[in-house]
Amino acid sequence: MRALTPVFSQLCRQRAHLPLLFHTSAYARIWPAAIQRSAPAAEPVIAQQRDVLLRTATPGMGGSSSSVQPMVEIKPCPYYVAYTEEGTVRVDVRKSPQLVGHTSLRGTRAYNQDRAEFRPLRIPGMVADRKDKSSAQLMYLGVYDGHGGDSCSEYLKQVLHSNIEGVAVSDLPPVLETMRQYGKDWSDYTPPALRALEDAILRCEIPSFLTIDERITLAFLKADSSIRNMRWSDGQGSTACTVLLWDSEGLPFWSHDSQLNVVVSNVGDSKAILCNVDSHGGLAMPLNDLHHPGVRTERDRLQHHGAFFSRDSFGEERAMARVANTRAFGDWQVKRFGVIAEPQVSHFTIQGDEAAFIVIVSDGLTSVLTDQEIVDIVKGCANPESAARKLVDTAERLGSDDNMTAQVVRLPGWDCPMLDITADHRNKRLDSVDQVKRLRGSMLAGPHGCSSSHQEPRSTVLSSIKLASPERLLKRIFATHQRPKHDDDSPHLHAQAQGLRLTVAQIQQRVRASGYRLTLVAEPEDLELDTDENSGSVIAVPEVMRMTLSVLGKTGASMSSPPVKDCLLTPEQESTQLSLHDADKAWRLIGLHVIEA
Repeated sequence: MRALTPVFSQLCRQRAHLPLLFHTSAYARIWPAAIQRSAPAAEPVIAQQRDVLLRTATPGMGGSSSSVQPMVEIKPCPYYVAYTEEGTVRVDVRKSPQLVGHTSLRGTRAYNQDRAEFRPLRIPGMVADRKDKSSAQLMYLGVYDGHGGDSCSEYLKQVLHSNIEGVAVSDLPPVLETMRQYGKDWSDYTPPALRALEDAILRCEIPSFLTIDERITLAFLKADSSIRNMRWSDGQGSTACTVLLWDSEGLPFWSHDSQLNVVVSNVGDSKAILCNVDSHGGLAMPLNDLHHPGVRTERDRLQHHGAFFSRDSFGEERAMARVANTRAFGDWQVKRFGVIAEPQVSHFTIQGDEAAFIVIVSDGLTSVLTDQEIVDIVKGCANPESAARKLVDTAERLGSDDNMTAQVVRLPGWDCPMLDITADHRNKRLDSVDQVKRLRGSMLAGPHGCSSSHQEPRSTVLSSIKLASPERLLKRIFATHQRPKHDDDSPHLHAQAQGLRLTVAQIQQRVRASGYRLTLVAEPEDLELDTDENSGSVIAVPEVMRMTLSVLGKTGASMSSPPVKDCLLTPEQESTQLSLHDADKAWRLIGLHVIEA
C-alpha cells in the first residue's frame, strides 16, 4: 500500500527548501489553500457534522423530511452571473421557473426519501473569471434517491455540491486511506481518475489545479468517507446523478451563441437525459449508464470482490440480497463487496441550439416511462417548472409506487418546434389506466349504481370467505403447472418463480387450476357471488388478463375496444409473455383480490 500522508507531510516540511517552486505564480496560489484544507483541519468540520446527525438520525431509520435538521452550515445560494453584450446579468435560479424546474412526490411510500439540488457553483479556472466574487457561472444540478431512510440523501443534498466546489489536493490521502479500509482486496486500490494525481504527489509534485474528473471523483468519495462517521451509515444509502453545465467564455447556458460543456456524474440508477433538436423531432439521448447487477461490467466487478446476487419476490436482482444498485453512497456493510461511491463521469459538448433541455429523474419515473416518453412529455410545456410537474403527475397516473423526482433545465433549443413521438402509445396507456379505475369504481358501486355495502348482508354465505392479495397466488402460478402440495411461502417456490416468463394462455390455465376466483371488491361483505363467474362480483379470467395487458400497454390489448365473444382473447394476446413482476404490478394497479372460501 502506498501511503500518501507521510509523503505529503514531508513535502510540507520541505517547503522552506523549495524557494524557486513556490515563487512561481501558480504554486503560490495553490499552496496556501492546500495547507488550509489539509486533513487535520477538516476533522473538526466532520466531527461537527457527525454530532448533528447523531442527534437527528438513528440507524436504518430516516424519519420524515421535516424531522431532519441541517447537517452542515448551508451557505446562501449565489446568483448565476452571465456576461452578455448588453452587460452583466445576475439571475436567482431558484426564482426562475423558466430556466430550471423541480418537482418531487413521495408516491405511495410513507415519506419521500428523494432529494434534489440545483445552484450555481464557482470553480476557479473552469469559466472565464471576470472577478465577480459574489456570483457563479457554472450550473450544478443533482438528484439523490435515498433508500433505508432519508438521512443519506439529505446529507448529499447539503454537502456534495460544496465538495465539488472546494475539494483540494490534500483531500486525496484521507480518501484513499478510507477506501483501502474496505477490505484486503482494496489495500492498494486507487480509482483510475485519481491515479495521475496520486503519482504526482508521490513524486513530490503538487498540481496547480484538479481536472474535472479528479475534482468530481474526489468530491464524491470525500462525501462517502464522511458518511462513514454517521450513525446511520450501515443501514442507509443513496444514489446521485449530477450535471455540471457551463460555457467556457461565460455566456449563459440558455444563450444560442454558447458552446456548452456538460459533465454528468452518476452513482446508482438515477438518470440524466438530453433532448436533441434534430430532424426526427427531438430524440432522447441518455447521458449516463445505470449501475445494476444486470450490467455485465458491474456484475463482474462485484463478483471479483466476492459478491453474490439473488432475486427478490418481484424478480429484481440484488447484490448481497440487500441493494439493487452496484454503486451507492452509504451502505457501509457492503462496501467491501464493491458497492462503492466512485462515480462514472461522462463529458459532452453542445453547440448553440442543438439541444432543447436536460432532464434528471429518479427511478420512480424511469420504472414506468421510457427515455423518449420522458422527453416527449416535456416538449410543449410552458416552462421547465410545469414540465417537471407534468412528468411526475404522469408517472403517478401510470402507477409508479416509488418516490418520484424530476429536474428540467432549459437549453438554447427550448423553443424549437419538436414532435411528441410517443403521444399515441402514451395516451393509450393513460386511457387504459383511467378505464380500469372507472371499471373498478362501477363494480364497487353494484348493479344498481349504489354501493353494494348498503345491501343486506349474506352472513350465511360469506362467513367463511376471505379476500387476499393476489401476490401469493401469482407466486404459485409462476412456480408450478399444478397446485403445489407444499407451503406457499417455501423457498423452493420462490426459487422456481425467479426470472420465469409465462404466456397469457398459461397464466389463464393456472389461475383456473388453482380453484380461486378474482374480484375488484375490497371487503367480503360487498361480494355478490353466483354460480356463473361472469355474474356478481367475480371477474372472468380472460377479462382479467385483457385488463392486465391493457394496463401494461402490451400490443393487441385495448380497454377502449370491446372484448371478443365470451371474453376470449385473440391469439396474439394469448401468446404475450409476462413476468411475475409485470403481472403483480398490473394486478395491484387494477385492484384485484383473490376470493378464498
